[in-house]
Amino acid sequence: MKNKYTLFRLFAVFSFLFLLSVSDAKAQITTSVCSFENDCFFVAYEAIQEESPTSPTLLVVLSAFLNEGGTCNDIDGLIFAPVGGTVVLLSREQLAANSTIEFTVDRASFTATPDIIISPYEIRTISIPFFNFSYTGPFPLPPIVDLQARLDSNEPCLPITPLAVELISFTGLPTESGINLNWSTASEENNSHFEVERSADGTTFEQIGKVDGHGNSATTIDYTFIDPAPHNGENYYRLRQVDFDGQFEYSMVIGVTSTAPDAMQVVMYPNPCRGGDCEVLIRTSKAAQETLLELKDMSGRVVLSKRVQNGVAQLTPEDIRQHKGFFILTATSGNEVVHQRVVLE
Repeated sequence: MKNKYTLFRLFAVFSFLFLLSVSDAKAQITTSVCSFENDCFFVAYEAIQEESPTSPTLLVVLSAFLNEGGTCNDIDGLIFAPVGGTVVLLSREQLAANSTIEFTVDRASFTATPDIIISPYEIRTISIPFFNFSYTGPFPLPPIVDLQARLDSNEPCLPITPLAVELISFTGLPTESGINLNWSTASEENNSHFEVERSADGTTFEQIGKVDGHGNSATTIDYTFIDPAPHNGENYYRLRQVDFDGQFEYSMVIGVTSTAPDAMQVVMYPNPCRGGDCEVLIRTSKAAQETLLELKDMSGRVVLSKRVQNGVAQLTPEDIRQHKGFFILTATSGNEVVHQRVVLE
Protein backbone atom coordinates (compact mmCIF):
# COMPACT_ATOMS: atom_id res chain seq x y z
CA MET A 1 0.00 0.00 0.00
CA LYS A 2 2.84 2.38 0.88
CA ASN A 3 4.54 1.92 -2.49
CA LYS A 4 1.27 2.40 -4.33
CA TYR A 5 0.60 5.60 -2.43
CA THR A 6 4.11 6.86 -3.10
CA LEU A 7 3.80 6.13 -6.81
CA PHE A 8 0.41 7.82 -6.89
CA ARG A 9 1.85 10.86 -5.14
CA LEU A 10 4.74 10.93 -7.57
CA PHE A 11 2.38 10.63 -10.51
CA ALA A 12 0.16 13.45 -9.23
CA VAL A 13 3.07 15.81 -8.57
CA PHE A 14 4.84 15.28 -11.84
CA SER A 15 1.64 15.14 -13.84
CA PHE A 16 1.09 18.64 -12.56
CA LEU A 17 4.59 19.65 -13.61
CA PHE A 18 4.08 17.90 -16.94
CA LEU A 19 0.97 19.95 -17.67
CA LEU A 20 2.89 23.11 -16.77
CA SER A 21 6.08 22.34 -18.63
CA VAL A 22 5.07 19.80 -21.31
CA SER A 23 8.16 17.92 -20.14
CA ASP A 24 9.21 14.63 -21.68
CA ALA A 25 11.79 13.97 -18.93
CA LYS A 26 11.79 10.44 -17.60
CA ALA A 27 13.57 9.47 -14.39
CA GLN A 28 14.16 6.39 -12.32
CA ILE A 29 12.74 6.54 -8.78
CA THR A 30 15.52 6.21 -6.19
CA THR A 31 14.42 5.13 -2.73
CA SER A 32 16.53 6.45 0.14
CA VAL A 33 16.13 6.35 3.90
CA CYS A 34 16.56 9.62 5.81
CA SER A 35 19.28 11.04 3.51
CA PHE A 36 20.45 10.98 -0.10
CA GLU A 37 23.62 12.22 -1.74
CA ASN A 38 25.10 12.15 -5.23
CA ASP A 39 27.68 14.30 -7.02
CA CYS A 40 25.29 17.24 -7.40
CA PHE A 41 23.00 17.44 -4.37
CA PHE A 42 22.43 16.29 -0.81
CA VAL A 43 19.14 16.10 1.12
CA ALA A 44 18.44 14.77 4.61
CA TYR A 45 15.77 14.72 7.28
CA GLU A 46 16.83 16.84 10.26
CA ALA A 47 13.80 16.69 12.56
CA ILE A 48 10.11 15.89 12.78
CA GLN A 49 8.40 17.85 15.51
CA GLU A 50 4.95 18.18 17.05
CA GLU A 51 3.30 21.08 18.83
CA SER A 52 1.59 18.57 21.09
CA PRO A 53 0.81 14.82 21.02
CA THR A 54 -2.69 15.64 19.74
CA SER A 55 -1.68 18.23 17.12
CA PRO A 56 -3.16 17.41 13.67
CA THR A 57 0.01 18.63 11.92
CA LEU A 58 3.74 17.96 12.10
CA LEU A 59 6.72 20.17 11.33
CA VAL A 60 9.16 18.36 9.04
CA VAL A 61 12.67 19.86 8.78
CA LEU A 62 15.08 19.00 5.96
CA SER A 63 18.53 20.22 4.94
CA ALA A 64 19.50 20.44 1.29
CA PHE A 65 22.63 21.51 -0.61
CA LEU A 66 23.38 21.91 -4.30
CA ASN A 67 26.94 21.50 -5.59
CA GLU A 68 28.46 23.45 -8.47
CA GLY A 69 30.57 22.52 -11.46
CA GLY A 70 30.16 20.34 -14.54
CA THR A 71 26.68 18.95 -15.15
CA CYS A 72 25.63 20.10 -11.66
CA ASN A 73 25.35 23.62 -13.07
CA ASP A 74 22.39 22.40 -15.16
CA ILE A 75 20.36 22.13 -11.93
CA ASP A 76 18.42 25.33 -11.19
CA GLY A 77 16.80 24.09 -7.99
CA LEU A 78 14.99 21.28 -6.19
CA ILE A 79 11.33 20.22 -6.08
CA PHE A 80 9.95 18.93 -2.76
CA ALA A 81 6.63 17.07 -2.55
CA PRO A 82 5.92 15.99 1.06
CA VAL A 83 3.13 13.51 1.75
CA GLY A 84 0.35 15.47 3.44
CA GLY A 85 1.92 18.81 2.48
CA THR A 86 2.31 21.29 -0.35
CA VAL A 87 4.70 20.97 -3.30
CA VAL A 88 7.56 23.48 -2.98
CA LEU A 89 10.10 24.57 -5.63
CA LEU A 90 13.29 26.18 -4.29
CA SER A 91 15.85 27.77 -6.59
CA ARG A 92 19.60 27.33 -6.31
CA GLU A 93 19.84 30.88 -4.91
CA GLN A 94 17.20 30.17 -2.25
CA LEU A 95 18.95 26.99 -1.15
CA ALA A 96 22.28 28.79 -0.99
CA ALA A 97 20.76 31.47 1.24
CA ASN A 98 19.08 28.95 3.56
CA SER A 99 19.77 25.23 3.46
CA THR A 100 17.09 24.43 6.06
CA ILE A 101 13.60 23.73 4.69
CA GLU A 102 10.50 23.37 6.85
CA PHE A 103 7.19 21.76 5.83
CA THR A 104 3.92 21.63 7.72
CA VAL A 105 2.23 18.32 6.90
CA ASP A 106 -0.93 16.50 7.85
CA ARG A 107 0.02 14.24 10.75
CA ALA A 108 -2.11 11.24 9.83
CA SER A 109 -1.02 11.23 6.17
CA PHE A 110 2.67 11.68 6.90
CA THR A 111 2.92 9.16 9.71
CA ALA A 112 1.22 6.59 7.46
CA THR A 113 3.66 7.35 4.62
CA PRO A 114 6.55 9.48 5.93
CA ASP A 115 7.97 10.30 2.50
CA ILE A 116 9.06 13.35 0.55
CA ILE A 117 9.53 13.07 -3.20
CA ILE A 118 12.50 15.20 -4.27
CA SER A 119 13.76 15.99 -7.75
CA PRO A 120 16.24 18.46 -9.23
CA TYR A 121 14.89 20.69 -11.98
CA GLU A 122 16.10 23.04 -14.69
CA ILE A 123 14.36 25.99 -16.28
CA ARG A 124 13.61 25.38 -19.95
CA THR A 125 11.69 27.16 -22.69
CA ILE A 126 9.67 25.15 -25.17
CA SER A 127 7.65 26.27 -28.16
CA ILE A 128 5.01 24.43 -30.18
CA PRO A 129 4.46 26.52 -33.31
CA PHE A 130 1.48 24.44 -34.45
CA PHE A 131 -0.43 25.46 -31.32
CA ASN A 132 1.21 28.90 -31.11
CA PHE A 133 2.32 27.93 -27.63
CA SER A 134 5.47 28.82 -25.68
CA TYR A 135 6.31 28.06 -22.06
CA THR A 136 9.27 28.69 -19.76
CA GLY A 137 9.30 26.78 -16.50
CA PRO A 138 10.74 23.98 -14.36
CA PHE A 139 11.45 20.57 -15.90
CA PRO A 140 12.22 17.65 -13.55
CA LEU A 141 15.63 16.01 -13.94
CA PRO A 142 16.79 12.61 -12.75
CA PRO A 143 17.19 11.24 -10.21
CA ILE A 144 13.78 11.44 -8.56
CA VAL A 145 14.31 10.52 -4.91
CA ASP A 146 11.76 8.99 -2.54
CA LEU A 147 13.19 10.14 0.80
CA GLN A 148 11.68 8.05 3.60
CA ALA A 149 11.76 8.99 7.28
CA ARG A 150 11.28 5.41 8.52
CA LEU A 151 9.25 6.38 11.59
CA ASP A 152 7.54 2.99 11.86
CA SER A 153 10.58 0.70 12.02
CA ASN A 154 12.30 -0.87 15.01
CA GLU A 155 15.28 1.41 14.39
CA PRO A 156 13.83 4.75 13.30
CA CYS A 157 16.35 7.30 12.11
CA LEU A 158 14.01 10.08 13.30
CA PRO A 159 11.65 10.23 16.28
CA ILE A 160 8.71 12.62 16.49
CA THR A 161 9.80 15.11 19.14
CA PRO A 162 8.08 18.05 20.86
CA LEU A 163 8.81 21.49 19.45
CA ALA A 164 11.71 23.07 21.31
CA VAL A 165 11.52 26.48 22.93
CA GLU A 166 11.32 28.90 19.99
CA LEU A 167 13.02 32.21 20.84
CA ILE A 168 11.79 34.92 18.47
CA SER A 169 13.56 37.99 19.89
CA PHE A 170 16.25 38.95 22.42
CA THR A 171 17.13 42.63 22.96
CA GLY A 172 18.72 44.90 25.53
CA LEU A 173 18.22 48.57 26.37
CA PRO A 174 20.26 50.72 28.79
CA THR A 175 18.06 52.51 31.33
CA GLU A 176 18.57 54.51 34.53
CA SER A 177 17.94 51.30 36.51
CA GLY A 178 20.48 49.25 34.55
CA ILE A 179 20.30 47.26 31.33
CA ASN A 180 16.80 46.02 30.58
CA LEU A 181 16.81 42.68 28.76
CA ASN A 182 13.69 41.53 26.92
CA TRP A 183 12.99 38.30 25.05
CA SER A 184 9.97 36.47 23.66
CA THR A 185 9.14 32.86 22.83
CA ALA A 186 6.68 31.72 20.17
CA SER A 187 6.28 28.25 21.73
CA GLU A 188 7.65 26.32 24.67
CA GLU A 189 7.96 22.63 25.46
CA ASN A 190 9.33 21.33 28.76
CA ASN A 191 10.83 24.77 29.51
CA SER A 192 12.05 24.96 33.12
CA HIS A 193 13.87 28.30 33.17
CA PHE A 194 16.25 30.77 31.54
CA GLU A 195 19.66 31.56 33.01
CA VAL A 196 20.85 35.07 32.12
CA GLU A 197 24.59 35.23 31.45
CA ARG A 198 26.84 38.29 31.01
CA SER A 199 30.32 38.81 29.62
CA ALA A 200 32.70 41.76 29.37
CA ASP A 201 34.51 40.38 26.31
CA GLY A 202 31.88 38.24 24.55
CA THR A 203 33.83 35.06 25.35
CA THR A 204 33.76 34.32 29.09
CA PHE A 205 30.24 34.39 30.55
CA GLU A 206 28.91 34.30 34.11
CA GLN A 207 25.36 33.72 35.32
CA ILE A 208 23.78 36.87 36.78
CA GLY A 209 20.15 35.82 37.07
CA LYS A 210 17.43 33.25 36.51
CA VAL A 211 13.90 33.61 35.10
CA ASP A 212 11.34 30.80 35.33
CA GLY A 213 9.88 29.45 32.10
CA HIS A 214 6.25 28.54 31.40
CA GLY A 215 6.69 24.81 30.86
CA ASN A 216 4.53 24.18 27.80
CA SER A 217 2.97 26.86 25.65
CA ALA A 218 1.84 27.43 22.07
CA THR A 219 1.40 31.22 22.41
CA THR A 220 3.83 34.15 22.50
CA ILE A 221 5.28 34.83 25.97
CA ASP A 222 7.34 37.91 26.86
CA TYR A 223 10.13 37.93 29.46
CA THR A 224 12.15 40.71 31.06
CA PHE A 225 15.21 40.95 33.30
CA ILE A 226 17.14 43.98 34.57
CA ASP A 227 20.91 43.87 35.10
CA PRO A 228 21.30 46.52 37.82
CA ALA A 229 25.12 46.56 37.78
CA PRO A 230 26.42 46.25 34.20
CA HIS A 231 30.08 46.78 33.31
CA ASN A 232 31.08 50.22 32.09
CA GLY A 233 30.99 50.26 28.30
CA GLU A 234 29.99 47.21 26.26
CA ASN A 235 28.18 44.28 27.91
CA TYR A 236 27.44 40.97 26.21
CA TYR A 237 24.45 38.82 27.15
CA ARG A 238 23.12 35.38 26.28
CA LEU A 239 20.35 33.13 27.57
CA ARG A 240 20.81 29.53 28.67
CA GLN A 241 17.41 27.88 28.23
CA VAL A 242 17.11 24.79 30.46
CA ASP A 243 14.51 21.99 30.15
CA PHE A 244 13.06 20.13 33.14
CA ASP A 245 15.19 17.13 32.19
CA GLY A 246 18.40 19.19 32.34
CA GLN A 247 18.97 19.62 28.61
CA PHE A 248 19.88 23.17 27.65
CA GLU A 249 20.43 25.45 24.67
CA TYR A 250 22.10 28.86 24.28
CA SER A 251 20.60 31.90 22.58
CA MET A 252 22.49 34.25 20.32
CA VAL A 253 24.78 36.80 22.01
CA ILE A 254 23.75 40.46 22.06
CA GLY A 255 25.82 43.50 22.97
CA VAL A 256 24.51 46.47 24.95
CA THR A 257 26.49 49.59 25.89
CA SER A 258 26.10 50.89 29.43
CA THR A 259 26.18 54.70 29.49
CA ALA A 260 25.68 57.49 31.97
CA PRO A 261 21.99 58.30 32.62
CA ASP A 262 22.22 61.64 30.81
CA ALA A 263 24.18 60.35 27.80
CA MET A 264 22.67 59.98 24.37
CA GLN A 265 21.46 56.47 23.47
CA VAL A 266 20.24 54.82 20.25
CA VAL A 267 18.70 51.35 20.06
CA MET A 268 17.11 49.52 17.14
CA TYR A 269 14.39 47.07 18.16
CA PRO A 270 14.29 44.23 17.34
CA ASN A 271 17.91 43.52 16.44
CA PRO A 272 18.31 41.52 14.20
CA CYS A 273 15.56 43.29 12.25
CA ARG A 274 13.63 40.85 10.07
CA GLY A 275 11.62 41.95 7.05
CA GLY A 276 12.40 45.63 7.58
CA ASP A 277 9.83 46.10 10.35
CA CYS A 278 11.69 47.72 13.25
CA GLU A 279 11.89 50.90 15.33
CA VAL A 280 14.81 53.04 16.44
CA LEU A 281 14.58 54.53 19.94
CA ILE A 282 16.70 57.63 20.57
CA ARG A 283 17.37 59.37 23.89
CA THR A 284 19.31 62.64 23.95
CA SER A 285 20.31 65.06 26.68
CA LYS A 286 18.19 67.67 24.90
CA ALA A 287 14.83 66.15 24.03
CA ALA A 288 13.80 68.99 21.69
CA GLN A 289 16.97 68.82 19.62
CA GLU A 290 16.82 67.26 16.15
CA THR A 291 18.72 64.00 15.62
CA LEU A 292 20.30 62.86 12.37
CA LEU A 293 19.94 59.09 11.99
CA GLU A 294 22.21 57.34 9.46
CA LEU A 295 22.48 53.70 8.46
CA LYS A 296 25.94 52.87 7.12
CA ASP A 297 27.28 49.70 5.56
CA MET A 298 30.57 48.20 6.76
CA SER A 299 32.52 50.32 4.26
CA GLY A 300 31.10 53.51 5.82
CA ARG A 301 28.72 54.32 2.95
CA VAL A 302 25.43 55.91 4.08
CA VAL A 303 22.54 53.83 2.73
CA LEU A 304 19.73 55.53 4.68
CA SER A 305 19.40 58.94 6.32
CA LYS A 306 16.55 60.37 8.41
CA ARG A 307 16.03 63.38 10.65
CA VAL A 308 14.16 62.64 13.87
CA GLN A 309 12.52 65.19 16.16
CA ASN A 310 10.57 63.21 18.76
CA GLY A 311 13.09 60.51 19.64
CA VAL A 312 11.42 57.61 17.81
CA ALA A 313 12.11 56.67 14.19
CA GLN A 314 10.13 54.02 12.35
CA LEU A 315 12.21 52.11 9.81
CA THR A 316 9.72 50.77 7.29
CA PRO A 317 10.17 47.78 4.96
CA GLU A 318 10.29 50.29 2.08
CA ASP A 319 13.27 52.00 3.75
CA ILE A 320 15.50 49.00 4.30
CA ARG A 321 14.12 45.92 2.54
CA GLN A 322 16.92 46.14 -0.09
CA HIS A 323 19.62 46.15 2.61
CA LYS A 324 20.78 42.87 4.18
CA GLY A 325 23.69 42.07 6.48
CA PHE A 326 25.68 44.01 9.09
CA PHE A 327 25.38 47.80 9.36
CA ILE A 328 26.30 50.63 11.73
CA LEU A 329 23.44 52.81 12.98
CA THR A 330 24.72 56.31 13.82
CA ALA A 331 22.76 59.00 15.65
CA THR A 332 24.06 62.59 15.75
CA SER A 333 22.45 65.24 17.94
CA GLY A 334 24.42 68.46 18.42
CA ASN A 335 27.85 67.39 19.70
CA GLU A 336 26.65 63.92 20.71
CA VAL A 337 27.32 60.94 18.43
CA VAL A 338 26.53 57.28 19.22
CA HIS A 339 26.75 54.11 17.18
CA GLN A 340 25.09 50.71 17.27
CA ARG A 341 25.91 47.66 15.18
CA VAL A 342 22.70 46.20 13.71
CA VAL A 343 21.75 43.21 11.60
CA LEU A 344 19.13 43.37 8.83
CA GLU A 345 17.63 40.09 7.65
